[in-house]
Formats: sequence, structure tokens, C-alpha cells
Amino acid sequence: MKFCANLSFMYGEEENLLRRYDLAEKSGFKGVECAFPYSVPVEELKLKLMSTGLTQVLINTDPGTVYGYTGRKGEEDQFMESLNLSLKYCRELGVKLLHIMSGIKQDGVSKEEVKGLMLSNLRKAIPILEREGVIGLLEPINPFSLPGYNMDSFNQAVDIIRELNHSNIRLQLDIFHLQQVDGNITRRITELLPLVSHIQIAQVPLRGEPNSSGELDYKYILKLLENQRYQGWIGLEYKPVSNTQDGLRWIQDFGYNLLCI
Repeated sequence: MKFCANLSFMYGEEENLLRRYDLAEKSGFKGVECAFPYSVPVEELKLKLMSTGLTQVLINTDPGTVYGYTGRKGEEDQFMESLNLSLKYCRELGVKLLHIMSGIKQDGVSKEEVKGLMLSNLRKAIPILEREGVIGLLEPINPFSLPGYNMDSFNQAVDIIRELNHSNIRLQLDIFHLQQVDGNITRRITELLPLVSHIQIAQVPLRGEPNSSGELDYKYILKLLENQRYQGWIGLEYKPVSNTQDGLRWIQDFGYNLLCI
């Protein structure tokens, strides 16, 4: 397991996204993730990765104005446009994990219709993902952080992943969302891990550092992931309580380092 900095949430002291890469490298990170890098030309991001030596672990698909299109009726063309733009960034930046966003619910579109749309769109995406060497990730998001999001259930994500049964469609497990959607953390993590290719963490409910005040015992959770032999990246998708650098002390306090758990 390795920690990567989430540049959408961390280093908020610096507004410029490219400068956040420099700060992450200075902190000792080897990998970063960023939800939406699309405001910066991909050529500039590529140069920044080369100069810092950082690995771009993950990005999200271009969300448009509705947080993605996978489950939205009548927007199949937008889904493919978003996917193709996102894969251009993946190709240029060496990204192997792409969170494919599902979109906001539409009035009059049932859950079964949404599932059918997701299956149809993802089936079209799989050959493209396979060709590009990118794993598409589905991430359930809790209804408090993003009301009305189509992918709001872990069971929903699992059903789609199992029905597609393809190695290029996997689960993104954000434990911040898991606690608020399902709870039952130990059993759910253990059940879900065989389908997981990326994990994110933050304290609940205020999304601070893992050692900040809240509902979850991350010393226990990280040890659970170790015991389950999770080998992937762990994205630090949290909002630092004070400044980012001081907030990183929890990693050493927990007995880990930035490169390898």
C-alpha cells in the first residue's frame, strides 16, 4: 500500500494546481491523484510530472455540469466525449486508474433504467479502456456529500461490476463514503476488497485527516487493509484541518511513511 496526495483537497493553501504538485513532491509523496485536472492543458501537466518525478495515479472523467454521464438518459454522446477527453489525459500523463462518474439523477428515470444505461455505456467503454490500458472505476458517493448522485449504493456498484465481469471495470472504495452509506466497516471492507483497485480515506463526518476527531479508527482500518494484503494506492482525499504539511504528521504517528506501508 502507498499513500498518494489528493490535489483537489490537499494543499489548498495554494490555488494553482501545478504548484500543488511541487508541494506534494516537497512533502515526499511519490504519487498524486486529482479529480478534475481539465482546467490545465495536458502538456503542462505532463511537464510538471516529469519535473517532479510524481506518478499521476488517478483522475476522474470530465464531469461536465452534471458530475458525469454514465447513468444519464439521452446523454450517451456526452458520455463518450467525456471518456475520450479523459483518456487523452490518461494517455499523456500515464494514468492507469480512471474514476468514471455516473451523473446526477434525472426526473422520471428509474433505478433500473439507470442501471441499464450504465451497463450499456460501460460495455461500449470497455474495449477503449482495454486498448488504453486503463481501469475504469465506479465509486459510490454518499447522499450527504453529493445529493442525487446516480451511483449512491455499494450494492449497486457491485452488481454492475459483477454483471460486466471484466478486469477493466473495478471498484473505487472511498471509506469516507462507505461509512456514511453502509457502515459495518470491517465486514464491508473485507467483502468488497476483491473488487477494489483504489482506496481513498478521510475522517467522518468533517472529512479531515484520519487522526482528526470523528467516527472512524483509521489505525485499525489501515491495519485491516494490511492484514487483507491490499497492495494498491490509498488516496488521501481529505480536507486538512489546519495546513496540509502539519496535518501529514499522522502518517508517522501511525507508524507509516509516504512511500510504503
